[in-house]
Amino acid sequence: MITDARKKILERQGYRLVGNHSGTKICHYCKQGIRGNDVCYKNTFYGIKSWGCVQASVSIDVCNLKCQWCWRDINYTAGSLDKFDNPREIVDGLIKEHLKLLKGFYSKNVAVDVSRLKESEKPKHVALSLTGEVCLFPKLPELIDEFHKRGMTTFVVTNGTMPGMLRKLLNHQPTQLYITLPAPDKETYEKSCNPLFSGGWEKILESLSLLGEFQRGTVRLTLAKGMNMHDAGKYAALLKDSRWKFLEIKGVVAVGDAVNRVERENMPSHDEIKEFAEEICKCYGWKIIAEKEESRVVLVMREDFDGRIMSFD
Repeated sequence: MITDARKKILERQGYRLVGNHSGTKICHYCKQGIRGNDVCYKNTFYGIKSWGCVQASVSIDVCNLKCQWCWRDINYTAGSLDKFDNPREIVDGLIKEHLKLLKGFYSKNVAVDVSRLKESEKPKHVALSLTGEVCLFPKLPELIDEFHKRGMTTFVVTNGTMPGMLRKLLNHQPTQLYITLPAPDKETYEKSCNPLFSGGWEKILESLSLLGEFQRGTVRLTLAKGMNMHDAGKYAALLKDSRWKFLEIKGVVAVGDAVNRVERENMPSHDEIKEFAEEICKCYGWKIIAEKEESRVVLVMREDFDGRIMSFD
């Protein structure tokens, strides 16, 4: 599990740890939202209020891949969890630590949107996307149920290498499930993602085949020039028969420990991401529906629909 020395490093980076393997960290756009400024792509694309979002992980430093563009320090990588905390205690702890991190906004010297700060005291959303592979937590279905009992929506981001867990989630569905498609082919996947096990590419394809059974199944492409940003037609072909509802195409940014592996020339501009997305779209008549230039991300759909922007009234 996480050593004391590692805990000190994570805490200096802004993490607040919960139990043996979980933690939270306030993201840039949560801070900006509370200040009355910009919001994240989840707000733009789906209506998630950035100031009411908990960014969290239940698998800190636990992953079965070592992707070149990952922002975590991949030198600290456990391939599995050997001790599992109680989902209810994890949820309690994550919310408690998140609220502690918000206390600085109550200073008289900090300019905030008062109504947003008040809303942030009762977070309505959790993004299980902070670090590590969430599907390696064996009690994930119970965890999602626990968040939903609190009236919170859930976004779960997985690397797609554990289709068995996705099948378990079919009866415990997150509000929106993300599968990252990290490459257009097996060779690129193995070179860029450095898997700790065999058969991962085939498992990702199996997971993609399950997306249509989720209410809001989403595919994420995180693209880096010189790594996996090539062969748009191959990406499109892999996605053709997968019944995804949303396709997000996003550019890699050298943040966190990724600065040691990602050069400036690997980081596509928003225009380059949009151009690559258009190449994918023209293969099968898909459409760019929305975009967030500051985050270098576009949203692709077959057709837009009224429920894309969720209501929280």
